[in-house]
Amino acid sequence: MKTNRYYYILLLALVLAWPVPVFSAAVLDFPAAATPSTITPAPSSVTTAASSTTAASGYWSKSYLHYESLEFHPYLSLKETYNDNIFAVPTDTKADWITTITPGLRLALPYRQHLFTAEYNAVINTYSRYGSEDTTDQNAKVLGDFKFGSRFGLTLSDTYNKGHEPRYQTVTGVIEKYERNASTASGTYRLADRAMIEVDYTRTKWNFVTSEFRSRNEDMVATYFYYRIMPKTSAFVEYDLTKYSYDLKTNGLDSSVNSGFMGLRWEMSATTQGTVKAGWLQKRFEAGNKQDLQTWGASADMKWAITDYSFLSFLAKRDVNESAALGATYYVTTGAYVDYTHKLTYKIAAVGRLSYGADEYSNPLSTDTVARTDRTFLGGAGLKYQMRDWLEFLLDYNYRNRDSNITTWNLKQNTYSLTANFAL
Repeated sequence: MKTNRYYYILLLALVLAWPVPVFSAAVLDFPAAATPSTITPAPSSVTTAASSTTAASGYWSKSYLHYESLEFHPYLSLKETYNDNIFAVPTDTKADWITTITPGLRLALPYRQHLFTAEYNAVINTYSRYGSEDTTDQNAKVLGDFKFGSRFGLTLSDTYNKGHEPRYQTVTGVIEKYERNASTASGTYRLADRAMIEVDYTRTKWNFVTSEFRSRNEDMVATYFYYRIMPKTSAFVEYDLTKYSYDLKTNGLDSSVNSGFMGLRWEMSATTQGTVKAGWLQKRFEAGNKQDLQTWGASADMKWAITDYSFLSFLAKRDVNESAALGATYYVTTGAYVDYTHKLTYKIAAVGRLSYGADEYSNPLSTDTVARTDRTFLGGAGLKYQMRDWLEFLLDYNYRNRDSNITTWNLKQNTYSLTANFAL
């Protein structure tokens, strides 16, 4: 049997032997757990929601590893998890220990008012007993942020992920491996002191290994008009057009989605900001035998520094997702996620989180007689210990309960984890 204790012996020795640094570097804030359904914290700079362990670009401070203007930001995460239901099944559950190692490197090159960044990480999951569950994800991103005067901005980026959806997130109950490449261009232009226009285009290519029918191209154009109504608050209108083109045409899943939203966006400080919007969307299928959809959509993403010691994050959304299983043409997700952080001391913080999400499928899957509906609850708590500027420990517990109208998809799962994050 493989053992994982050696990683922590090495980690303890490193902590005891490493001298107190004379520099200040930001420590990565790794998500403690993926949330149920598809209600998740905002994806980081490299990974998608399907691969949640990475470094967020907003957490980097000035680098003390550099060559002239080029900054180097290496990071490493070591995580040990006990999962009492690794196969995400309702009965006859199996438990195992999982070791997750995430090495990564981010490069940043400022040039005049422009910024170029590149980032790579690998997420390596190793199971103690069930080696068939081992996975290695690869994530990379390059980005150029250009500023032309005070009015025009242009951001170009390309993201590559070779990742997987874990069993508890998949409709099939198996690990779904995929490759994803997303290229994005985003331009902004300030019309006046109060108004701004933004136009985004994203081309995304998905290749799934097991569920090949999900492989597709996505082309999305999003337009925004912002108008500042208060010093740090803007109202906006948004229009999106997304085209879905599947590699396998026989399922008739090619479609287009038109959506329009109105909302508010505010940024009182780096720790108190948010965006809320609501509107209408229409999904039309090219195949005549598929039923089109018209429904409402909404989202909220808010961060609030209640006091100098207490912080609250809230996410909510209702959205239409592409089919994840044969038989369904789409599924609708409605849910919310909240987490609360309170500093107990200068270096120790307590964290609590709750999430509830519902996934409603358009029609019965190939093996069912009724349309599937999953309702998932997540509750969790943990402690963060900021031992050094460059070293953070997290102790975490999460409980997941998925209640489905198809009882074979019911799920209860407990996970306990200890994580050490290093970042320069």
